[in-house]
Amino acid sequence: MAGPRVVMHGRAEELRALDGLLAAARGGHSGVLVVRGAPGIGKSALLNHVAATAADPAHPAVPFRTIRSTGIEFEAELPFAGLHALLHPALDRLTALPAPQAAALRAAFGLAAAEPGDRFLVGLAVLSLLAELAGDGALLCVVDDAHWLDRASTEALVFAARRLTGEGVVLLFGARETGAGHPLTGLPELRLEGLGRAAASALLAETSPDLADGVRERVLAEAGGNPLALIELPDALTPRQRTGRLLPLAFHLGSLPLTERLRSAFGAQADRLPEPSRTLLLIAALEQTGDLDVILRAAGSLGAGVADAEAAERSGLLRTTAGAVGFRHPLARAAVIQAAPLHRRLDAHRALAAALGDTSADSPNDAADRRAWHLAAAATGTDERAAAALERAADRARSRSGYAAQATALERAAELTPDPAVRAYRLVAAAEAATDSGEPRRALELAERAAEGAAEPFLAARVAHVRATVEFEDGSPVRAARLLIDGARALGGNHPGKADKAVAMLMEAVRDAYFAGHAQLARTAADRLLVVGGETPYSRALDGLARLIAGDPAAAIGPMNALAEAVLTSHGTVPTPAPRPGERLIAGAMGMMTGDEETASRILDPLVADARAGGLIGWLPSVLEHLAITETFLGNHRDARAHAQEGLSLAESIGQSHRADHLRCVLAWLAAAAGDEEECLRLAEPAVARAAERHTLRTVSWGNMAIGLLDLVHGRHERALNRLEATADAPSARDSGSTFLVHLAPDQVEAAARSGQPDRAAAPLAKFERWARAADRPWAHAVALRCRALTAPADAAGPLYAEAVALHARGGRPFERARTQLLYGEWLRRARRKADARSQLRSALEAFERIEATAWADRARGELRATGVSHPRAAAGSGLDRLTPQELQVIRLAADGLSNRDIAAQLFLSPRTVGYHLYKAYPKLGIASRRELGALAPLGRSG
Repeated sequence: MAGPRVVMHGRAEELRALDGLLAAARGGHSGVLVVRGAPGIGKSALLNHVAATAADPAHPAVPFRTIRSTGIEFEAELPFAGLHALLHPALDRLTALPAPQAAALRAAFGLAAAEPGDRFLVGLAVLSLLAELAGDGALLCVVDDAHWLDRASTEALVFAARRLTGEGVVLLFGARETGAGHPLTGLPELRLEGLGRAAASALLAETSPDLADGVRERVLAEAGGNPLALIELPDALTPRQRTGRLLPLAFHLGSLPLTERLRSAFGAQADRLPEPSRTLLLIAALEQTGDLDVILRAAGSLGAGVADAEAAERSGLLRTTAGAVGFRHPLARAAVIQAAPLHRRLDAHRALAAALGDTSADSPNDAADRRAWHLAAAATGTDERAAAALERAADRARSRSGYAAQATALERAAELTPDPAVRAYRLVAAAEAATDSGEPRRALELAERAAEGAAEPFLAARVAHVRATVEFEDGSPVRAARLLIDGARALGGNHPGKADKAVAMLMEAVRDAYFAGHAQLARTAADRLLVVGGETPYSRALDGLARLIAGDPAAAIGPMNALAEAVLTSHGTVPTPAPRPGERLIAGAMGMMTGDEETASRILDPLVADARAGGLIGWLPSVLEHLAITETFLGNHRDARAHAQEGLSLAESIGQSHRADHLRCVLAWLAAAAGDEEECLRLAEPAVARAAERHTLRTVSWGNMAIGLLDLVHGRHERALNRLEATADAPSARDSGSTFLVHLAPDQVEAAARSGQPDRAAAPLAKFERWARAADRPWAHAVALRCRALTAPADAAGPLYAEAVALHARGGRPFERARTQLLYGEWLRRARRKADARSQLRSALEAFERIEATAWADRARGELRATGVSHPRAAAGSGLDRLTPQELQVIRLAADGLSNRDIAAQLFLSPRTVGYHLYKAYPKLGIASRRELGALAPLGRSG
């Protein structure tokens, strides 16, 4: 296509937007944009213009470095091919990356052997490498034809794009329309439309000044403002046609889509070449990577050679630079392929497979993968040789964490497989790979196809597991649990992997039932787990969880606590080797659910650190969610908010929608405690609605608990009671004793008592008291006494409150302690014991202010005024109170002596973004540099 000067007609608005991104990058700010539009609309020319502008020496103080690549359709099935092409010039910088990131990127590019890992770690490595390339200047990263990038490359770049902030990086994608599930969806977009009449006329006059007036008008009408059409349609005309004496047939087919008319124009140019040149064009079109050596070897086997390549190059359709071959435009390549008969395309694919040679299956380069795909393209029926080659390509893709490419290779291998049993096996493996790549719909479709031939129980169980995984993420946890239980039940025999598979499925089934609050399903899964997996700390703890969901905390909490303690100490009953991340998360969750947040914190804190160090990005949203809830219970609301916000950002970045909604509800509860009604409702209401559709009781409960707490502190007791009661009495929740329903109970009791309906407090009070007796935590006994006091006759409430306050003094749940003191202070004031009331209310107020429960602090302050004591709002706290959650995390790590690079590795940011957050945080803290952090008030937890 012609250079930027010919397509810049009529693009002033678009150029201003792109120039603005460059200017922002020179100021240290990053930007991302997808330039989207139809073929030939000018995406590439616009990107070329931006690259030329970035190279302008007019800004020597902030130099731009530019890296760029173009997606290749044939490489869409080769994992990380597009990313490698983009970053290959920068591989010498890998040593500057944290070791796990560098190792992940080397493995992705086939530069080192590695086990399959977290698919998002490569994206983090890309983020770090882009920031490294920007250095003290700015970086322009251009990816054209991004719709043809392999999925692994696209996901890695999009992950980086979503986390760019203050690196001075501009990341531009040029792409045609993509489906709703494409990774590029959701990034900022600039859509290109056709040129207006004046701009189109100016472009045509510049590129084809010799056209007759009538022909010019016809071209303008046919092109519809498409710049490529304005350039290429005239080039397809003969000299006589350009003078208007004869129009080509294509110009009389006005009903054809513009793309087809453009292909016809390119096809007309190709038709003028001799047959050997057309053969070489076809080879080059099918090879796509531009490897001149492979193209000439393949073409030679079909009777074409270097001279024919030169003829194709003279036509303008083919371009050769630095030993690589490329087409003038992707539509020219498509036209060549479309015009070739089937037998010639099959011959070309066979020739290319032969030219690529019998490369070893464990080769570090992509030649073996390319050969496998050409063999598959040459197959006209089932072909086990081609299928086996693709299966080996799938294995190589998995070893590089290229799960999407693995799924595609296995799917095509299955289509070529003659044996029905082997075909089913490959389809199941493809479905599992699709779940690993975050493509649930594709995974489900593959699983359904596999189910048709998966007669063997082990394969059937694997199909069920895929279906359940998709159902849990995008559907109902109830249905997911049933699929897992039925699939595990169908397993039998002596296959060495069957018991392990059944155990994994049944453990997930208990988890899914817990999310749904479904006691019967949890019980069924736990019973089967004890039979299949035997008595282990994990099976006993999950059996305990099932008992808890069924409302039997007395039998539940012991084995749940035992697992948490065992994993914490990592000896005795804990299996060797050391517990894996998933097992540690289960143990931490057990501590959190039994009211032992101190133990939970001691498990989850190092688990977060280990997940950061190991780059386990897919695990972190779940671990951060559990840690945020634990910190909430510990009264560390500021820390809880930071963990939950980070978890939400990660969950959104990697497509964990279910987890993201639960994190929104945790943040909504913290907003409710702070009295931020707008933020609470913004976060909770849509998340609760989505969770209710999926029957995810856990998320519904947290969201409604947040809104109920908000109503409670603002005195809307009847509304709070109705909401909390509806949650606890929903059909799926009625028989559940899950902890998230237990935590509703004290709020229900208070709402019932304060609205004058103590009879509606009896059921939640009984439920909480059963749980408190089993948990046997001082704070739990204290809250139970507080609830008793709320529902007791006025003259009997005082001793209950006093005993509750004494129990609270033994530790645990600062927020609940402050609420008890607030209620006791209110009772004392009404009993005209103002001096005693002031003591309780002051303690409550100080605690609420310390944990940033602003609305509750205001309520306590109002009660103090009613006793005759004025207690003004606390002066603005330390600068920490003005920091964002991200700034708080950065400041704390900096105060611990970590470098920007170390902080970046821990928080999955770039070093320059860390520097940006420090720059924003210092003025809020009243300091000017890192050296002054040590002089600040302690940067510890808020509670």
